[in-house]
Amino acid sequence: MKTAAIVLGGGCGVRSGFSVPKQFLPLGGRPLFDYSVEKFLALGIDLIVAVLINDYQKYYQPHPGIGLIAPGGEERQWSVLNGLRICPPETGLVIIHDAARPFFPPEGVKEGLKLLEDNLYDGLALAIPAVDTLVEVEEGKIISFPDRQKIYQTQTPQLFRFEAIFKAYQLLGSQMSFTDDLSLAYAGGLRCGLVNGNQWNFKITNRHDWELAEKIIKDGF
Repeated sequence: MKTAAIVLGGGCGVRSGFSVPKQFLPLGGRPLFDYSVEKFLALGIDLIVAVLINDYQKYYQPHPGIGLIAPGGEERQWSVLNGLRICPPETGLVIIHDAARPFFPPEGVKEGLKLLEDNLYDGLALAIPAVDTLVEVEEGKIISFPDRQKIYQTQTPQLFRFEAIFKAYQLLGSQMSFTDDLSLAYAGGLRCGLVNGNQWNFKITNRHDWELAEKIIKDGF
């Protein structure tokens, strides 16, 4: 059973405030995209699938460890589906990851793969417990305070049994919008769970995040 990692870099990164898509900008001397590729290679993942914008060649020379390249879609869900479609038939497990999270903990990926291999789950996401007080609001009015002890913030990588998530995407991917892959998997009836992420696994979305990432690299993360 082979494991593939789909690394998503199909967005234009307009929220980052940079003129170049942020996934291709140099962070500590190498493209942001390559941090995730190299971590998956170090984990021994069998195949790296890069999902890239159509004109990526203007900004990025693909890492030699990338096995296949799929085109990005108009929305994240379409990018994921494009990546799933080109995975070879022997793929048994698949990892889906946003390239804008370069500091994910490899231990969480190892834990998730083991749980999938033992057939205890169909889908898993790295996650951290919520630490702030949360409120639910309707029309500007507070209607509830959810129990924080039951709330987690999901991250990527997210890990799945390949056939299960591919079928879920084919069934639901064009019908409604989901904020991540695990929520789509859950809506599709898959057995879903969480593994440990950490606070360093933040998503780089703006200049403040980029400056923090540069500091982390400089400090020898």
